Amino acid sequence: MKTDILIIGGGVIGAAIARELSRYEAKTLLIEAREDLARGASGANSGIVHAGYDPEPGTLMAKYNVAGCGMYEELSQKLNFPYKKCGSFVLAFSKEEMAHVQALYERGLTNGVPDMEIISGDRAREMDPALSDQVEGALFAKSAGIVSPYEATIAFAENAAVNGVSFRLAEKVTAIEKRESGFLVTTDKATYEAACVVNAAGRFAGEISAMAGGRDIQITEKKGEYTLYDRNLGGFVSHVMFQCPNENGKGILVTPTAEGNMLLGPNSILLRGEERGDTATTPEGQAQIFREGRKTCPQLPFGGAITGFAGVRASFGSDFIIEADEKVPGLIQVAGICSPGLTSAPAIAVDAALMALKAAGCKEEKKKEWTEEREGIPCVRDMDWEKRAELCQKDAAYGRIVCRCETVTEGQIRKALKSPIPVYTIDGVKRRCRAGMGRCQGSFCTPVVMQIIEEESGIPFDRICKSKEGTAIARGTLKGGAV
Repeated sequence: MKTDILIIGGGVIGAAIARELSRYEAKTLLIEAREDLARGASGANSGIVHAGYDPEPGTLMAKYNVAGCGMYEELSQKLNFPYKKCGSFVLAFSKEEMAHVQALYERGLTNGVPDMEIISGDRAREMDPALSDQVEGALFAKSAGIVSPYEATIAFAENAAVNGVSFRLAEKVTAIEKRESGFLVTTDKATYEAACVVNAAGRFAGEISAMAGGRDIQITEKKGEYTLYDRNLGGFVSHVMFQCPNENGKGILVTPTAEGNMLLGPNSILLRGEERGDTATTPEGQAQIFREGRKTCPQLPFGGAITGFAGVRASFGSDFIIEADEKVPGLIQVAGICSPGLTSAPAIAVDAALMALKAAGCKEEKKKEWTEEREGIPCVRDMDWEKRAELCQKDAAYGRIVCRCETVTEGQIRKALKSPIPVYTIDGVKRRCRAGMGRCQGSFCTPVVMQIIEEESGIPFDRICKSKEGTAIARGTLKGGAV
């Protein structure tokens, strides 16, 4: 297969670049090694749209953070993914920390962050009563928000697919050969010719760069664990609550999520050698998150947690890499995109797409017809009864609830399985419509979800996987049915 531009990596960066390139008359292909989109850091992070006061002025982080933050509200409306501009606090527990808050405020002004103010501890507690009495003051940034990171990634990708971008999931790049006309990219399933390669491979960006003969990129990996609380605690706090950042990052946060839960985390654990890529949670890590979260909110309930998870943050030095590689013409490096990478993604995509078009020798010619909106999947849980009735009249499957915890219906699941980039796994359905993400974590609805997957895909029940190949839940058959 020949293509103008080949993107490696199906996280939020790769998906956003794919969507941006779909505006232009250029043939674009995205390859992702995992079985679904957003399977790395893009699917396991805080889901925060940062205001932009934290990055050092003059860095790429500062530039793209502020620009990306300003894009999310409109994008969420056009592409139909969960987002809320709720504002964030950076909390100070001492006079020394108040000095740091002041420094962040001044840095934010330099970076162009709008709508910031320093408030007293009393004012912060008026706005969020669960805050500790020990809070002396806070930086309040009104432009910060919360987003569903995996749903945003999927939305970018599906909109790109509707506009002509091709996607290949569960294909691992094994070799990249530089040729006079571009690149020969080999995967474990096929071979592709491309005029330009965009390296958006996350924690594997160093390996991809080395394959292509590009610059040396030594990725540092840090694991961050999280605790997710039930939806009935989603209103415990109404703003994103940061403690003062330190050398390990932005510290343990307490935040509502865009989906209506409450989230604690992350801690920060440097991964070396065989530990790299480790996303296991630990009792020690979960205890640390709870202990440090109680510094922010002393009445943080001990019960109510429904799951824990971890993500790996991949960084390179103190800034992003967004550039045309000096050693290899046609190779665009978009690497080391740690926090605030999720926030920065749509802004990075605008510039990275133009770099890729130039590298591929394509004109910056936009399509005459381009679909900028995505219908998405109706969220029955958030509808009033009148709208639910209208939806059920069009399709009775929207009236049959499958996941009781999240009020997800058969109609939503079937819609997810007929999306522009269908993924026939249990977790793939979960990421698209939240079936199995509630209090019972799929204990009751999983067999029905599998039955619907079987009907829509033709995959036998006992071969339906939770995620990657080899994670089938049922084993064999009993009396004609899977067990």
